[in-house]
Amino acid sequence: MSAEPAVRAVNLSRAYGAQTVLKNLTLSIAEGEFVALLGESGCGKTTLLRLLAGLDPVQSGQMTVAAPSAVVFQEHRLLPWKRLWENVALGLRDDRPRARAAQALAEVGLADRLDDWPKNLSGGQAQRVAIARAFVQSPKLLLLDEPFASLDALTRAKMHGLLKALVGKFRPGVLLVTHDVHESIFLADRILVMAEGRLTAEKRPSDYLDPLALHAELLDELGVSLDDHAAAGGKLQPGDGRAPDQPPALAPEG
Repeated sequence: MSAEPAVRAVNLSRAYGAQTVLKNLTLSIAEGEFVALLGESGCGKTTLLRLLAGLDPVQSGQMTVAAPSAVVFQEHRLLPWKRLWENVALGLRDDRPRARAAQALAEVGLADRLDDWPKNLSGGQAQRVAIARAFVQSPKLLLLDEPFASLDALTRAKMHGLLKALVGKFRPGVLLVTHDVHESIFLADRILVMAEGRLTAEKRPSDYLDPLALHAELLDELGVSLDDHAAAGGKLQPGDGRAPDQPPALAPEG
């Protein structure tokens, strides 16, 4: 018997006032499957993630999400007045929270920083703690909202390797919201493209012998030419990709 999917959503719609952000969207993510979601800012990516995380209510359609689930945001969101192990164990229901946190920090290469403070961490280290905080919950669904967007290229590459190893070991279903085409190709089993609240394309990197061909196809789906992509330094769009996918006054990002 096949395992239950980490996510099953059928005909999801979401509007903020007169603006419809998601339009009859259907999505399924299998246990252990890594799905990346690409699209320009404002297309509905973060809105979908917020619905799956339970941060926004479903207005229309049906959705089943495996529990527990965990979210890693663009910012690490560590509490500066708590030590690292306390940040990782936040919300954990366990009679040995420090031991569980220590194990999770060891998984991300920070076993020796258990009693350190967030202020002493680099950006990459802080995101490692955020990832440890997600995996300590043993999630069946992991939601990632551009977690590496603010990191330098070398640190981002290291974090990609770490995340890929952890997902391979613990096998949650994963949805990664990203603007980075390279990131999606390296990490994902399946890549979805969203535009105007709908899923418009689906690609599987395993179907391509040449990753550059997939890269070119994804850029085309996103309406970006190779020349424009190169002129932007290889990024999908300028800036750090933090523009919200919904009107902030009605649905603040977070």
